[in-house]
Amino acid sequence: MATHLQTLSLQVFGIGTGFFTAGVITALSYSTVPIFLAHPNEVSLRHLRALFSSGSHIFPQLATAASSAFSVLAYNAPTGSSLRNQYLIAAAGTISIAPFTIFVMKPTNMTLKEIGEQGEEGIKKSGGEQKVQELLRRFGRLNAVRGIFLALGTAVGLKAALSS
Repeated sequence: MATHLQTLSLQVFGIGTGFFTAGVITALSYSTVPIFLAHPNEVSLRHLRALFSSGSHIFPQLATAASSAFSVLAYNAPTGSSLRNQYLIAAAGTISIAPFTIFVMKPTNMTLKEIGEQGEEGIKKSGGEQKVQELLRRFGRLNAVRGIFLALGTAVGLKAALSS
């Protein structure tokens, strides 16, 4: 059984990390994607590849850390309690960005990456400037949904923490 200080530390860490990560992911959709859309596709795709690379080294680890904190809190909650169930939902919600990214976002992300690697020729082969703009908008929408999943999972964790 965890001490009160350990429980409080896990709650603060899980909630803080979850909301921070959700905020950054969602902000990318609402701040960065419009900038990409305002610039030439070739330039935007080059920057998007850099964003994919840096994001893949940060966001999965942060989501895993938040999910782990909620998992430990669930483990330490009384068996069969609603508190345990809430922390389990929080853990699942925060880590849900991984399967969402792999199964829903990956086709769009890989298409954008491949077009970007081919430069102007890739843009032409993909269907032109409009197609790339459409894919960038799709990435932005999907990325916002991913951030919302993370935020919802963290909100359940916050509710559990406030009710404990």
